[in-house]
Amino acid sequence: MASDLIIIKFGGSLITYKSKLCTPNLDAIQKICILVTKLINLGKKVIVVHGAGSYGHIKAKRWRLSEGFIPDLNGQLSGLNEVREDMKNLNDLIINHMRNNSIDVETYRPHENGKGIGIKYKFSDYFDEIINSNKVPVVYGDVVESDCGDNFGILSGDDICEILTLNYRPKHVIFAIDGADGILEDPNSDNSIVIKQYIIGTKINTIEVENDVTGGMELKIIRASNCLKSGSKVSIINGNKIDMIINSVLGLDYLGTELVLKKR
Repeated sequence: MASDLIIIKFGGSLITYKSKLCTPNLDAIQKICILVTKLINLGKKVIVVHGAGSYGHIKAKRWRLSEGFIPDLNGQLSGLNEVREDMKNLNDLIINHMRNNSIDVETYRPHENGKGIGIKYKFSDYFDEIINSNKVPVVYGDVVESDCGDNFGILSGDDICEILTLNYRPKHVIFAIDGADGILEDPNSDNSIVIKQYIIGTKINTIEVENDVTGGMELKIIRASNCLKSGSKVSIINGNKIDMIINSVLGLDYLGTELVLKKR
């Protein structure tokens, strides 16, 4: 396990306004830059993963991209190209903000560099090149080609976290979300309590998120659980509270959810 490596995934609902087409949350993106700078100053190597938010989910749902190629759906391939271009624009925005904050970053664009849908995606050697260059790799959820045939499908940011955890064995994987301080006991309640320690496999209540095409909190927990099984510490934390993320990295008390194999 890489003792200084952290994978942090910034959810699409954190970095964009998910109900407004292609609308970034610039305040949240600036907080990301501050957080990554602090982690680097703590001597950590960081891999940044980000979601699609309103740059991907709205059109992806309209064009049913998670279902693959549908011959009778006129305009689907144009919609596919639109989503890829919108995601590139979001990534460029994030990259530019990070560079303006003196962070040395390099983008890995999944659909240009590898193939395979979901956790079957295979990263190309280019990702290793970025890691070895000591730049901060930035990779994002994308619409990618299948590893067999001419089909395509979704590679979510949460899928990416599981794949990279298996490949690089980070010490800590952090899912930075919006709208909650972690996994909630009852997300349908306005006064729900955050689950401080979530025992993987435990049944929880989840809510369906409008325009989501990547499985929502339910799939996130599955991917996060698999990261834990690989030996990494795994936390789900409100991405707006960067002090809590720093505390989790330092081993201090923090507001959020830590995944565990059994109650400690």
